[in-house]
Amino acid sequence: MCITRVGRVLSIRGTSASVLYIDGGVVGEVDVSMVHAKKGSYVEVFAEQAIGGITKKEAEFKRDLRLELNQLRKVGP
Repeated sequence: MCITRVGRVLSIRGTSASVLYIDGGVVGEVDVSMVHAKKGSYVEVFAEQAIGGITKKEAEFKRDLRLELNQLRKVGP
């Protein structure tokens, strides 16, 4: 199972974007060549590749889900 991350696009240079991951406040460089992205938009990211654009509401839901999964991993069975 793969879990994507969600980020907000801070800037774009060619096919590369600076993205603020909303699940931890880390900034990373992401390839946005497969999606239509603009400054301020939200993208779903896997392996430093934006795989789709999403709404702010979807981004917040996916962020909350990822944070919950991280907590469950810490607790364990």
